[in-house]
Amino acid sequence: MPDTRPNIRFIDDVCIACINYEKQKTTNWNERWKKLEKVCDKYRGSNGNGYDCAIAVSGGKDSHFQTYIFKEKLKMNPLLISVGNIDWTETGRKNIENLSETFGVDIIMKQPNRRLARKMFRKAFEKIGSPSWLMDYQLYSFPVIMSIKLGIKLLVYGEDINYTYGGKYDEETPSAMLQPLNDVSKSLWKEWFEDGEISEKDLHSIMQPTIDECKTAELNPIYLSYFVPWDSYHNFQVAQRYGFKHLEHEYVREGTVDSYDQIDSISYLLNPYMKYLKFGHSIATDQASRWIRSGLKTREEMIPIVEELDGKLDQGIVEKFCEFTKFSIDEFWNIMDKWYNPELFEKDTDGIWHPKFKVGAGLVK
Repeated sequence: MPDTRPNIRFIDDVCIACINYEKQKTTNWNERWKKLEKVCDKYRGSNGNGYDCAIAVSGGKDSHFQTYIFKEKLKMNPLLISVGNIDWTETGRKNIENLSETFGVDIIMKQPNRRLARKMFRKAFEKIGSPSWLMDYQLYSFPVIMSIKLGIKLLVYGEDINYTYGGKYDEETPSAMLQPLNDVSKSLWKEWFEDGEISEKDLHSIMQPTIDECKTAELNPIYLSYFVPWDSYHNFQVAQRYGFKHLEHEYVREGTVDSYDQIDSISYLLNPYMKYLKFGHSIATDQASRWIRSGLKTREEMIPIVEELDGKLDQGIVEKFCEFTKFSIDEFWNIMDKWYNPELFEKDTDGIWHPKFKVGAGLVK
């Protein structure tokens, strides 16, 4: 990972994400598993014949892995809680249906208000360069909201993003109580109401409960990645055994290394692509780094691949995003221009941006 990733730390030139991944090799996972069993024993049957716990899911490989762990191995009775997409891939639809079919679980899904989402996508693209803020925020807040409403005390998330990939709150912990503070679901609120186009009433249904409200409701949110070794590719392999499908038979994406990560929506991938403009790395860097950590490839093998792919914006992403938001192609690129970091990119006379850096080496002098 490059040092342009926000809040990432390095120790002796090694990023905290690699350091934390290596810690898995010396972690006593048997002891951690026993702790997880004790947590489940506490909540199993706590609602009579009702749900023992809730699992926050999107329908992807990690969702399959989480559901497999809690339903098949721990014999819990989970409720899956999810947020729908603005544009679904057919593969994404089939995968979330497969979760219910294969594991025999109920799913509560909040389908976003499309008119509100269109306004928010446009606003977040222009104001913060994170067009899918509304979706990311709900992915974290809605499971909390529904768990409290239904009286479910144990809520399960997959990985601790700050610990796994490096972030401000990168201390390993089983508790997901501070998850709303991660950078993915940026804790913006009042900024959306400044121009009067959107009201607090419009967003009230997605507002993240406070930590005090969670404690009053006796909600215990946890990260599964604290209790079991967490590896993206391994999760994919497990998910395949339970019917999870990768995207490649439906759509071949430009700019990505794999075909099994973040495959529920095409337009959503504009969000991780925006990191390239701001920080000089995007989804290919994230995927390649995971492969290197897990030993699937070497850094030397992945550098030219990342150099080729990271700056590619899939044409389908642009088409789907503009179709939904009703931006013209010209408006789209004019907004994109404002997010390029001039320390990392330079613009030529025809308006095309070029990197000042080389992948794996940094800024070119």
